[in-house]
Amino acid sequence: MIKYNTPDQPRQLRLDTSTSCNAGCLSCHRFLTKRRGRMSDELLLEILNDVSKWDEPLEEIIPVNYGELFYCLDWYMILKLIDDMLPHTDIVIPTNGSLLDEDKLKQLITIKNIFVINFSINAYLPETYKAFMGLESSNLERIKEAMSFLKQERPDINLWASMVYDPAYQSEKEKELFVDYWKEYAFPQVIAASNCGRYELRIRTSLPCRSIFSDMVVGFDRKLTSCCFDPGFNINLGYYTGDLKKDWKNLQLEELRRLHNEGFRSRIIECFQCSFA
Repeated sequence: MIKYNTPDQPRQLRLDTSTSCNAGCLSCHRFLTKRRGRMSDELLLEILNDVSKWDEPLEEIIPVNYGELFYCLDWYMILKLIDDMLPHTDIVIPTNGSLLDEDKLKQLITIKNIFVINFSINAYLPETYKAFMGLESSNLERIKEAMSFLKQERPDINLWASMVYDPAYQSEKEKELFVDYWKEYAFPQVIAASNCGRYELRIRTSLPCRSIFSDMVVGFDRKLTSCCFDPGFNINLGYYTGDLKKDWKNLQLEELRRLHNEGFRSRIIECFQCSFA
């Protein structure tokens, strides 16, 4: 049976800086919760200052959880603080790209430690894009222009074009067309849609979830989770105390991992409903 060990610190940290988003993606779990808010500047600084003191640098940080980073008025401040305070940590930015105008792009390329920008596109056909994303298909041209600009000005940044694939939304042919079209602009990423309560699973897995042994999310209200498929922070995993390495192995998280490793993930309703492992 598959089992995982808990490392001394998380590999990836996601910051729930804002829950605001201008899209309405059909596969998104954000709409399973009414949780809305914004992380205070004080909490953001506290977390970054805490993590900056680790002997082993944090490997990867994502500056947003279920929001759209560029929908935030203070998006540049957030990235600049991360860049300055965690100089040895890769920044990974998920975005739908619809708000990346020329001014934002010129600011964005000044952030030194960006490792990946993942453009969530999810469609090849304009009509699929509009229906899936809840955004105008004219954004597809904006995204291409943004990618071309970034490739020219910051060739060190890895650009991804992602599709969360679910045959309920996209055809197999559209998936093939998506990959063939976007490979000219970015590295295509086709990700199988995971479920956590969006619909009833026919077969449920008992395998432990790898993400709870590598990832951590700090909510705008200090709530903790170790899974991006818990948008409501419904699993009680405690609160950020000011010492994230200590919180990483708190009693609630260690019990969650034990249940997963011993084949009892069904005892956690969110994990019982989830297809990710």
